[in-house]
Amino acid sequence: MIAYAETVVMGVPMYNFTIPSTLHTYFDHIARSGVTFRYTDNGPQGMLVNKKVIVFAARGGFYGDDHAQSAFLRQFLGFVGMTDVEFIYTEGLAVAGEAKEKNLAAANRRITELS
Repeated sequence: MIAYAETVVMGVPMYNFTIPSTLHTYFDHIARSGVTFRYTDNGPQGMLVNKKVIVFAARGGFYGDDHAQSAFLRQFLGFVGMTDVEFIYTEGLAVAGEAKEKNLAAANRRITELS
């Protein structure tokens, strides 16, 4: 269960400019009042704190960090208390040639740095 993990690793492809419906459904299952967040006088407060999240985002085109998919993931993860989120993007996977290879190499270098 996510509550017991120190580090959460997610592989997230882009589907129709956002996350897959199965991941969204998973989020629906773990967003539980009194379990992963609680209501306070100052609004909701996430309870899954002190966790590192690494998101491997795979995309066919080039969208960068300032995209709705990344914003949604940050918003949901922050809602349940996970604010230490790092994204590693592999973009241009539907594009042939040098750009695709360059982005794959950059993602692999970043993965190596995390090891």
